[in-house]
Amino acid sequence: MKDKKKETLSSDRLSAKTEGFLSSNKKSILIICVLVVVIVAVIAVISIVTSSSSEATATAVYNLESEYNSIRNMDETSADYATAGQAFVADAEAILAENSDGYAYLKTNYLLGLYYYNIAADWAQAQACFETAANAAAGTYMGSLALMNAAASAENNGDQDTALAYYNQVWDDYGRDAAESPKALFNAARIYEAQGDIELASATYSQLADEFQGSEYAALARARNIVLGAE
Repeated sequence: MKDKKKETLSSDRLSAKTEGFLSSNKKSILIICVLVVVIVAVIAVISIVTSSSSEATATAVYNLESEYNSIRNMDETSADYATAGQAFVADAEAILAENSDGYAYLKTNYLLGLYYYNIAADWAQAQACFETAANAAAGTYMGSLALMNAAASAENNGDQDTALAYYNQVWDDYGRDAAESPKALFNAARIYEAQGDIELASATYSQLADEFQGSEYAALARARNIVLGAE
């Protein structure tokens, strides 16, 4: 019975203390509750705005790709061809102004590279865009693909040394993991051969044939080594 009385007294004291604390700190507790509600509301608004912004950016990139495909299908002699190209570049620059990294940044630079390469025939601009995309996508399949396009742009611009550096970078950075690696090795060997470095060209052809035995580029490499007298 004494224990029960003690428990009752303890419970009553605790209840009294709690009520006293709530009574004396009513304003402070109210302020804290209001702050919590405000913080939760702010977080909710930020989440909604961020989600909305991400969705808008994704839509903008999707529309940009659609623009590019539309231009590719246009008649180059039509009056709207040049205007469509200018609008495409303006839309791309608007996306880049709002995105300095991430997928939108990567994809927009890649699409700009395709535009300058396939439509505007501006090899220097194409190379710059593809290099930027390659750096943004380092370690992914888009990275190796962008490097290959940067190399092709440099070659079209008459810069074999830079193209060679890009081709070698594909192999150095991605090795056997990149689908473009056999082609990159073949193109590197082709440039070595064109520059008169037959020994290095033959060694690169042999490397290609050994690393990618079933590739069509390996067959081409073996054929080139026969011509060079290496096999």
